[in-house]
Amino acid sequence: MSFIGNFVRTAVVGILLAAGSSYASAQEISPSQLAAGLDVIKSAKASRGFDNVLPSLAVQVEDRLIRSRPDLHKEIGTAVEAAALKLAVRRNDLDNDVARVWAKAFTEDELNTIATFYKTPAGKKFADVGSQVYAETLTAVQRWSDRLGDELLDKAKEELKSAGIQY
Repeated sequence: MSFIGNFVRTAVVGILLAAGSSYASAQEISPSQLAAGLDVIKSAKASRGFDNVLPSLAVQVEDRLIRSRPDLHKEIGTAVEAAALKLAVRRNDLDNDVARVWAKAFTEDELNTIATFYKTPAGKKFADVGSQVYAETLTAVQRWSDRLGDELLDKAKEELKSAGIQY
């Protein structure tokens, strides 16, 4: 699954969750609630697409530095790779940040329920194919919208014509 595909899936899920849930009050997140949030994102495979963030950043930084000093491209590549490897240990920070987002939106009991769902066969399948289903859903909505828009235009022209207005 591509980074963009996972990003879109995660964004759509986040939007749906934000729209469909009542946010927990502005309370502190307990360690057990954060752990429940982490369980959800791991069970839902919600953060797997973010594994490419650091490598993508490394490529961007390397390109930026090489544009300034193309004569040092080998040294820059080595330096960026070494720096990226040192920062890789911070990958868990992203999972914790995402888990906090979920923990703010749901109670601990709700998070446990969601995690339980993602551990069922249907939940595992949803985690695996959800982004594809969302993408196909958006495509279907776009196709339907295009067809209906064309039909609406034709019908509106017919209405204008029946009212004696030439368009």
